Amino acid sequence: MGPIAEAKQPKAEARPDQGLQPAPQQVDEYRIIRLVSSGERFAIYRAVGPQGDVALKIAVNRSATDLARLRRERELTAHLDLPGVRRIESVRQSAEGYIYAVMQWGERSLRDEMAGGRRLTRAEVLNYLMPVARTLDAMHLRQYIHCNLTPEHILILPDGQPVLAGLAGARYRGQHPGQCDPRYASPERAAREPAGPWGDIYSLGVIAYEMLAGRLPFAADTEAEWQRAHAVLMPEVPQGLRRALGQDASRALLRALAKEPADRFHSAEAFVEVLQEKESGWNQLRNNLADGGRRLLGIGKHVPRLVKVAMLVLLMVAASAGLVLSSLHQQHTPPPDPRTATAQFLAALQTPDTIWTPQPRLTPPTADATEAAAAATVSARTSVPPTPTVDRNASPTPTHTPEPTPTPEAQALYDAPVLVEPADVTRFGLGQAVDLVWQFDQPLKPGESFDIRMWKQGEPAWGIARSTDTRYRLNAPPHGAGEYSWMVVVVRDDEHGNVIELSQPSAIRHLSWG
Repeated sequence: MGPIAEAKQPKAEARPDQGLQPAPQQVDEYRIIRLVSSGERFAIYRAVGPQGDVALKIAVNRSATDLARLRRERELTAHLDLPGVRRIESVRQSAEGYIYAVMQWGERSLRDEMAGGRRLTRAEVLNYLMPVARTLDAMHLRQYIHCNLTPEHILILPDGQPVLAGLAGARYRGQHPGQCDPRYASPERAAREPAGPWGDIYSLGVIAYEMLAGRLPFAADTEAEWQRAHAVLMPEVPQGLRRALGQDASRALLRALAKEPADRFHSAEAFVEVLQEKESGWNQLRNNLADGGRRLLGIGKHVPRLVKVAMLVLLMVAASAGLVLSSLHQQHTPPPDPRTATAQFLAALQTPDTIWTPQPRLTPPTADATEAAAAATVSARTSVPPTPTVDRNASPTPTHTPEPTPTPEAQALYDAPVLVEPADVTRFGLGQAVDLVWQFDQPLKPGESFDIRMWKQGEPAWGIARSTDTRYRLNAPPHGAGEYSWMVVVVRDDEHGNVIELSQPSAIRHLSWG
């Protein structure tokens, strides 16, 4: 089991690698077996009691603050009552003055599985992270955020089942989180923003990256450098890992590490499910052929230099012959029309290749104005232009061919979806299902979908679901009773896992539950 101590706490008198001094042999009815880990505030011991093997979390300083922290962790664990959270049986103070908590024994932590930069297989990652993701989603449904998700806080029980630990730093949604490990902190933590599920999903993405790649997505030394890396630097999936995972899973890994909370997955389980998807048969065959070619080239290390030179000469001759034959059979193609090239260049400039940023508007459009604009657009497309009359007695005039203009398809921007139901500022009961309906006249292309975004007042816009239909049913409010805002935008994911907006956002409507 790895260290479970919190980061950057006041230093204790005892050395962190030695635990309590002198080391206890017996605490009440629990016999100490060995020291598992020790931090600046708490030491973890393996002990044996009437119920068998347990973990004793003993406060180093024996302070009232540590006692209150242990009691809060136990009360939160009992309140959640989730099978994926480590049980805390009791919090006590012994006759000798030891302040300790009796916890469920974990054989090891996820950090032990990743020791030495070991890279785990996809099956191992899914086996560990899927139960953790479901536990996180259950916590988020109860409005609690872990706020300090690290490999040390994912314990492996003797039966192999992973459980969450380290809930002492958990916060209620909307509260400001405390200190955490900067290696796994989301970018918004540096700005002191309120806690939300998107922070735990980012930390889970960092853990998944480290499990698969054998290293963290960034490298830094100080806390300030880690904050800058998470906020500015863009992670990259190593080429070998990208071939093993496939394109979709690699994009999912990068999407979980998106800088903006709205661009990440709407749930932890949705992220792990995409990691579970495997590549198509054709892509697997292509990757296997590439790996086979690299192994064949690796054989050249044991071939004599003279043979290598001969093989290189033969390859150069074959390449030259291929170029000559292709030039003989190649047909002459006329040079491109400068006007067409200019139009294609302008169309390429208008094609978004990054996340689309809406332009500021002086006056936000209302739902009625958006629907009227959409109706005018449909009417303009369906109207038939009048047939011009030709004067046969008029003298001929020289004609001029206009320069081609980019087509709407080249711009790759759709009109904004038009929200239909429910009406603005509608109130629903907590147990009432809500159908979100919008209108969109243009057909979606493969890989495109509607991103339904809903958020509470004072929180960032967060995608709750993707849909290819113009209707989505919400059986319950995403994050409890309250006032929400929602909108719809057409999106797709690029090869790097970034979310690209393909349309203007729809008008924003408001609704509430409670």
